[in-house]
Amino acid sequence: MSQLKKISLNDKHAIKDLINGNRDLVDRLASPKKTKITITDHYTGEVLGEYENKVVISGSMFSACKVFGIGTDLDLPSYNDEMKFDNDQPTTEEDFVKTKVQLFCIGDDGCGATQKDVYICNFTDRIEPLTDINDSEDCIGKIYPFRFQNIDDDLPEQLRDYYFGRKTYDGNGKIAYYFKAFDTVPELYVMYTDGTQVDDDMYYSDTEQVAECYVETRLRITRNDFRDFFAEIIGWENARISSLSLCYAWEYKVIEDGKEHKYYQDIHPYTKLNFPFEPLVDLTKAIDFNYQVYY
Repeated sequence: MSQLKKISLNDKHAIKDLINGNRDLVDRLASPKKTKITITDHYTGEVLGEYENKVVISGSMFSACKVFGIGTDLDLPSYNDEMKFDNDQPTTEEDFVKTKVQLFCIGDDGCGATQKDVYICNFTDRIEPLTDINDSEDCIGKIYPFRFQNIDDDLPEQLRDYYFGRKTYDGNGKIAYYFKAFDTVPELYVMYTDGTQVDDDMYYSDTEQVAECYVETRLRITRNDFRDFFAEIIGWENARISSLSLCYAWEYKVIEDGKEHKYYQDIHPYTKLNFPFEPLVDLTKAIDFNYQVYY
């Protein structure tokens, strides 16, 4: 009886072998989970930096399971588990079908004392969850809440559609919102390298250009984000940010005081970006993070 021959295939190398030219494009196509993040001043349009983040291991797991329709026995703790958000919900297998990348979180664990001291992001990294808002020292370098409201002065209804990861701190009379939804609806772009849009006749085209596709969305940090947290918890000397994560989760609805509000469960990091810190001491400053995720 002849022995079964095992053949291992790796299309990553095949893609690289077929393409000449733009090295950045080759790398993106060979690893279909890279990004381009452009940070700009919202009011002046000044570009503050262009970066590429790391898809962390929980993000790689999510992508692989979604694409192949499989599961995993690895059960990494979610931000919900560790931060004990309000209105926690149990997760079923059906909930995984509803899970998608749809949130951002921000912190200051990506850079040291100077803007040149950006830390290398590893596959096992994440922005570490905040566990005790009452200990100001413990807050530094962890997830920062976008909004930090008094219990008797919660966010207005229209803003509850943008801020999530709600946690009530009864001890100090505060409500924190640690995650923010996309500022724009994600859009899919499919185009050739010269910027020409791919159309339905792509298979019949005689072009030798490489085609690529990416999803684009945006996070906006407004003049009101983080301000109360800086003022009341960590102090204005620490009013800066240097890390950003895209996160995936599934949504559900909760009725509160007769009104329906959206919540998210099983929040995990999909990507992490470390960048030179941006100071937020200026109360008029607003920043846009334009995200392009290539596949």
